[in-house]
Amino acid sequence: MKKVLNYLYIVLFLGLLLVPLIKTNRKPYSVSEIDNRALAEAPEFGQENFPAAFETYLNDRIGFRNEMINTYNVINDILADELTHPLYIYGKDGQVFLNMTPNVTYKEYHEKFAQFVKSMQDYCEAHGVGFYFAFEPEKISVLRDYLPDGVNYEDAWVDQLMAKMDELGVNYIDNRDVLVEKSKTEKVFDVQYDAGHWNDLGAFYGTNNIFKRIHEDYPIVTEMSEDEFEITTEEAEYLPVSQFEVNEMVPRFTLKQEWTDETLSYNTGLKIDSNHSHFHYFTNNYENAEELPKMLFFQGSYYNNRPQFFVSRTSEDVGVHNYQNVFELDYYLNAFDPDIVVFEVAEYTVLDAYFSESRLLSPGWNPPVVDMRNEASFEDQINAYLSNAVTMYEKDLFVLEYDELEKLYLYSDDLRTAQYLYLYTDGRVLDLSRDENGFFEAMVDKDTDLSDALLIVETYDGEKFVYPMNVRQADFLQEFGFAGTSNAKKVTDPSIFRDELGRLNEPFELKASEKGKFFVAFGIELWDINATRTISTLCMTSSEGDINTSFSFGSQTGWYRLRLRGISDNTDEHLDFPVFLRSGEYYSLSCILNKMSKEQIVFSDFRVVGPGGYGPYKEDLLGKLTSTSGTRIGSDGSIVMTTDLVDNRFNAVILMTLSSDVPGQFSIAANETGTGTMHGYYCHTIDSGSYRVILKANSNKSDEMVEFTADLQQYALYEYSFEIVSQDSKRVEIRNLQFYQLSD
Repeated sequence: MKKVLNYLYIVLFLGLLLVPLIKTNRKPYSVSEIDNRALAEAPEFGQENFPAAFETYLNDRIGFRNEMINTYNVINDILADELTHPLYIYGKDGQVFLNMTPNVTYKEYHEKFAQFVKSMQDYCEAHGVGFYFAFEPEKISVLRDYLPDGVNYEDAWVDQLMAKMDELGVNYIDNRDVLVEKSKTEKVFDVQYDAGHWNDLGAFYGTNNIFKRIHEDYPIVTEMSEDEFEITTEEAEYLPVSQFEVNEMVPRFTLKQEWTDETLSYNTGLKIDSNHSHFHYFTNNYENAEELPKMLFFQGSYYNNRPQFFVSRTSEDVGVHNYQNVFELDYYLNAFDPDIVVFEVAEYTVLDAYFSESRLLSPGWNPPVVDMRNEASFEDQINAYLSNAVTMYEKDLFVLEYDELEKLYLYSDDLRTAQYLYLYTDGRVLDLSRDENGFFEAMVDKDTDLSDALLIVETYDGEKFVYPMNVRQADFLQEFGFAGTSNAKKVTDPSIFRDELGRLNEPFELKASEKGKFFVAFGIELWDINATRTISTLCMTSSEGDINTSFSFGSQTGWYRLRLRGISDNTDEHLDFPVFLRSGEYYSLSCILNKMSKEQIVFSDFRVVGPGGYGPYKEDLLGKLTSTSGTRIGSDGSIVMTTDLVDNRFNAVILMTLSSDVPGQFSIAANETGTGTMHGYYCHTIDSGSYRVILKANSNKSDEMVEFTADLQQYALYEYSFEIVSQDSKRVEIRNLQFYQLSD
């Protein structure tokens, strides 16, 4: 019996060792909830230093890692009063700080950073926009008396950075002094809960200090009072990105005045760094709020969850996560046309990892055509500039509409070597930026008047050219769409996926409902208009996330299908969209693959842009029908075609167009040999003119047919449908003939 128990003990012990291995996290690109970092990926067998790489992988991925770390933290806290979390450390009197890092010294990077901030200010002021730089201290800077024994914190580099800002003439707000002073009597940082950021009380004082500086230039912007907020406390249970229990009461400020969150109306199509994607658009509803300045706020995590402060003193508060997005300052000024810009950073983010050193001295912004710092008026400066430019031929400016914004862009081979491009429209000069596909673009408010838009081009030789703009719509996805497969549909209620999937505008769902069927990939393909052949595969992926691609179209100008397909081991599911493409032109498409599983694919935000565009349109062209002698047209619209001719046999039903003006000029729209409802699309690629639209029972000797006359336009899209009730060699019965023009 004792031997059996020993064996059972050994088996149990080995089982306990094996369970964590069995539960090893093998999911690629996993992020740890404990230490908020990407976990090591599996090394390739045989690679250099494989043993060490595998040990790191196993340490990161072994089963129950989070539970073991949390248990260890709790035991250490109880028995030794130590915090051993990968992100946090105890200071004095129970204060929790982010883990200590080596002291920062002033380097060349900081010189470049200060010069970049000055370039932001110069760019804004040249465009008539006020600019302010706000610096927020971190907790270790404010609460130095509570740091762990032996920690000697030095921040002389900050004083040197501010001295450089003074030297350059930057409008800056340093919130260190106000936070240090307030911390002597009030809790502006949580004791334990959020060691990486100030709390709402700290944000209140810091924001007021920013308003105090802005007030000097905009007297209507005043400091806030606590009476404007409902101030409460709530219990914070755990440290962020942790399961370490703190149960701390933290302050919460709720603004009493009304404001509206319009974020979803402005973020569709907006360019923003995928790793730092916070964006908001808040409108102040307070009486006379329109007199307050509109603010573009490049903000960090100190403010990302605190909308209640800046909206109280702005007419509109547009917030963009700072970091790499500040380098797109020209893009955001075009889009939102603010009165002031505030660029805010936390002390520990002035690093290359957050603000790329390679772009600090070359952000890529155009020099101003009109400089609002000059004494001359905008009108005098722009007229003087245009008088020295050569007027050229008209170019196309394409407009892609979103909810409250619209994207303007153009593409032209002869402009790819130009140094600077601008768009003068609606009393503004917009700087056009070049994207990765060679398009020049700008985002603007949808109410921008483009009727007299001019393109301004400066070459590397200093020559100036002006091109009048021909404005055209550029959203190729039409409101009329092709029917997809039975398990592919547009989602009527996006909210059912939003919490799970995040960004979700106009979502579509593909479902693998058949037993044993599963999806293996998601593809975007280009097909001919009648879906008889694949022209090219534009994208194929099985990874969730953003999809962006582009292509040069080399086939004949006309209508085509873009097919978004869930590729299965059994039967595929797809949705088709019509697109009008011009031969030799360049196009880009994008969407978000929100969910990719074996049973379900969800994609959204599908867009296709490029030269040209045809808006939704529908006109019934079916006119009075005439027929041959062997064809009878019933009072209910039914069509019966028969033949008594010896050896004459019907072999197909054909829909075709035949020119009334040019002998022998024709095109086949449909060729059917079965029964059922026939539905399709026809792109008229031959010359515009008067045509006989013929539906016939095709034969080996003598056809029977009905026809009507219609004016058809070259490259226009037409929709047809008819039901073949029966079809044999001597008799064909057809019902419900329809023929519509879908584009002009």
